[in-house]
Amino acid sequence: MNLGQGRFAIYQMMKGGGRVRKKVWTAGIISLCIVCFMALGMAYAQQKKVGGGEVVFEAKTSNLGPVTFSHENHVNKAKNKCTDCHTKIFPMKKQELKNAQAGFAEGKYCGTCHDGKKAFSATAQGDCAKCHKK
Repeated sequence: MNLGQGRFAIYQMMKGGGRVRKKVWTAGIISLCIVCFMALGMAYAQQKKVGGGEVVFEAKTSNLGPVTFSHENHVNKAKNKCTDCHTKIFPMKKQELKNAQAGFAEGKYCGTCHDGKKAFSATAQGDCAKCHKK
């Protein structure tokens, strides 16, 4: 049987081949749809989820504007794990960072990674706009 005959046979079965066959065929298609949707749902659920979203820190000691920290950039793009920063460098809950800019040169806060070697420097004047958005 070729493809055209198969389509014709399906058509005949749907048209008048009996109610039982039609119900079986319909149940089969519905089952296939359910299985596909479940597979897609599970694949979507297994994608890496990033908690925290974007965190905005106000720059109180400068006029550079606030710093918007993106968890997605640091986890998905830079391939960091949550435990790389939490709780070694930053606490889990957002807190005000006192004298953060001064701590960068000492390798504290963002300066732990943003040292000019592992990631762009947090102290280089030319890199300020990468984090500070007005």
